[in-house]
Amino acid sequence: MKAVTYIGDNKTTEFTFNFTYYENSNIVVSINGTETANYTIIGNKNDSSPDIPYAGGKIIFDTAPSANDTIIISRELNLSRIVDYQPTAKINPTTLNQDLNYTIEVLKDFKDELDTIKKISTPESVQDLITKIEIVSQQINAIGDVSQIRDNISTLNTRTNGITDYVVANQTPTENNNYTWYRKYKSGWVEQGGQFVGEKTYQFPIPMANTNYTVTTGCKTYTAQMGTAIILFNSETTTTLTLQGRVDGAGNNSVRGFWKIEGFAAA
Repeated sequence: MKAVTYIGDNKTTEFTFNFTYYENSNIVVSINGTETANYTIIGNKNDSSPDIPYAGGKIIFDTAPSANDTIIISRELNLSRIVDYQPTAKINPTTLNQDLNYTIEVLKDFKDELDTIKKISTPESVQDLITKIEIVSQQINAIGDVSQIRDNISTLNTRTNGITDYVVANQTPTENNNYTWYRKYKSGWVEQGGQFVGEKTYQFPIPMANTNYTVTTGCKTYTAQMGTAIILFNSETTTTLTLQGRVDGAGNNSVRGFWKIEGFAAA
């Protein structure tokens, strides 16, 4: 069987092949191992030999295959006669040659398959496979019973559930992320925060599951010479926090500070 393989990219719809064939039914197209019919075949006329109608061609899909799809275009010739010669009819040389060429192409495909089977079933290849199996077996024996390891890990997770937790993701505050940071834990618990100045709404790096989180704020600096620095917690959502830092009685919003929230992140 002649075949050619391509990988989809979600853009390309045309794929070529260069093996000869007789009619469109000889061409089989599959995507990820499943035959498809959503395409058109455009054959190249075989000018060098009229006995074989097509010298390759191209497949045009109705819709481009998705990225990383495996596309296989193959030729499958049935082992059957394509011409029935009548005793009293004149034999057309072109028809006879086409019939014989078809039979030869079928035999070539069979030979290719037999050569492949012979290649992978030689004593050397079998012994190589046995050696690889023995190596893998030794590696498995070296680490012990795999099922016991799996069961021990499962038991450990069960016993430590709710007792141990650890950070699975984090962000360091920088100028590019507006000096926000977070620590997200295996359980889904998250701590996150940042800096603020004046009155502004701040976006969380990680959305929260609800608004029942704990908010902590603090004053960093303020420029007024008189008055008390106060921080107003105006509103909250699962993704934002609105704060106002100002000097009481001074009529300005120049207070700088920090914010921190703790709670469970959205799933």
